[in-house]
Amino acid sequence: MSKSRTLGAVAVLATLTLTGCGALQPGAAVEVGDETISVSRIDQVAADFCSAIEPQLEAEAETIPHGFFRSGIAGTLALRSASEQLADEFGVEADSDQYLQAMAELRQGIQAVPEDYRESVIEVESAPQYVEAVQAAVGEVLLDGEGEYADFVAAGAEEFETWLAENDVEFDPTLNTTIKDGVIGPEDGALSFAVSELAVNGQAEEPNAVTARLLPATQRCGR
Repeated sequence: MSKSRTLGAVAVLATLTLTGCGALQPGAAVEVGDETISVSRIDQVAADFCSAIEPQLEAEAETIPHGFFRSGIAGTLALRSASEQLADEFGVEADSDQYLQAMAELRQGIQAVPEDYRESVIEVESAPQYVEAVQAAVGEVLLDGEGEYADFVAAGAEEFETWLAENDVEFDPTLNTTIKDGVIGPEDGALSFAVSELAVNGQAEEPNAVTARLLPATQRCGR
């Protein structure tokens, strides 16, 4: 699993965010439609993901703030949840040939990752392909099977954005994450404001390895 692919997955996912103004339930990190994703689940997936790639980061003398993982993973799990709920509504599954092939390649590519962490890595890394596969399945229903794969994805993506607009997706403000127009990104309206350069870099869209190394060991991943 390459560093560029790993950071790319988290960064892209960290660009998808939805905003909300209501109060979340205690212990909730994200509320997506009828589902709630707990803070403990976000923390567990983030910890697993960090543990999975830490040897690689240390070998390359790289350091990433845990906050970068938590925000991106919160957005990732929110998108997966929204896609799952959309799939349920249409009675479809993510079973396109493209998705199944991507999953097979991903599982093969993470054989070196300790088994305890693999499912968390798969959940994060496969999210973009999963979302697309659901969109393709939904689009095929909407178009009555008339068209090519790209047509199905386009129709499904439009329906997905409609679903997001019609359903509440709300993040804990401390995650500094939001979904806008079907894309995950940082939310400038976080409750806690960065009061130092270190804090600013910890909340940046791209991790700063130099300042990340100044964080306590419990707040960083890598060397």
